[in-house]
Amino acid sequence: MWDVFARAATGSRKISCLCLLNLLTAFDTIDHNILLTRLSSWFGLQNTALNWLRSYLTSRCFHIKCNNNLSSLHTCLCGVPQGSVLGPLLFVTYTITTPLSTLISSLSLNHHLYADDTLLFLSFHPSEFHSNIIHWQNALQQIFSWMTANLLNLNSSKTDFLLIEHNNFLKY
Repeated sequence: MWDVFARAATGSRKISCLCLLNLLTAFDTIDHNILLTRLSSWFGLQNTALNWLRSYLTSRCFHIKCNNNLSSLHTCLCGVPQGSVLGPLLFVTYTITTPLSTLISSLSLNHHLYADDTLLFLSFHPSEFHSNIIHWQNALQQIFSWMTANLLNLNSSKTDFLLIEHNNFLKY
């Protein structure tokens, strides 16, 4: 999707900006209360279905084994089970399906979301460069604030910003 978008923009003599966001330990940081509230308010889950998911998420325990030593039992206070069928679905519900996608759309950015990766892109004419860079900065700050408020952490070592332009569009 991005490559078609970038080729069309370059062919129209536009500059394309691409931002790749990656979340750090994304599946482990999902807040159960926020998730259950979203399932209820955004998707209408109530009563038995919501209680079943609440039961599935809460009171999960684990311990760690290292060199035949077993730690004491710990309760998982957040996160969705990885390796399960429901884990990725619940993660997507928490982030992608509605709240994050709605925010990004409201910021007039094109986007593609997949699990813990978010691809943001925008094309514009060279004469609009400075105003669009300011727009990017403001949009990224709002996205970062949303992620922080939802207990998600950006993985800065896997987050990239690319600027693609046809030769001689920008005068440095």
